[in-house]
Amino acid sequence: EYNPGFCALLRERYPQATLYGFDVTPAMITYGQHLPYTGARPTLALHDVATQPLPLATGSVHLVSMTSVLHLFDDPFPVLSEVHRLLAPTGLFMLHDWIRRPLPDYLALNIANSEEDPAITRQRGLRLFAVHNKYTTADWQWLLHEADFAVLRCGQLRPTHRMFVAIPTGS
Repeated sequence: EYNPGFCALLRERYPQATLYGFDVTPAMITYGQHLPYTGARPTLALHDVATQPLPLATGSVHLVSMTSVLHLFDDPFPVLSEVHRLLAPTGLFMLHDWIRRPLPDYLALNIANSEEDPAITRQRGLRLFAVHNKYTTADWQWLLHEADFAVLRCGQLRPTHRMFVAIPTGS
């Protein structure tokens, strides 16, 4: 998933970097195309990694970042395999995704952060609960280990998500 804000911040900090943003959502690509960037603009493209490999050479990427997307896959292992293929031996994989929370906490946070009618927000929250609450922190760590990644750091930037920084291991 393409994260426009993160890409813009990387461009500011690492002006010499070659940046790519891939997403299955046209709106995200359009949004990113309209952001101001310092230096060269990233290459942005619609792409579904679940159906085809990314158009980048094996071992050529130094950082892969995924935000709130891996939980959507019924089987995350093919995507993790593609991330592993892309990463240089010293490359980093930064996974920022939903972690399981109790239903009352999940609904209360959604209602507190919404300007919509609480009944509508609660209804949407009940529909999305199963999607957003698929994995615990231990589940994510297990998935990464099984996909031949070693987790270097794990942190929590917000109550709903965990950040994992991992490196490729194995072959």
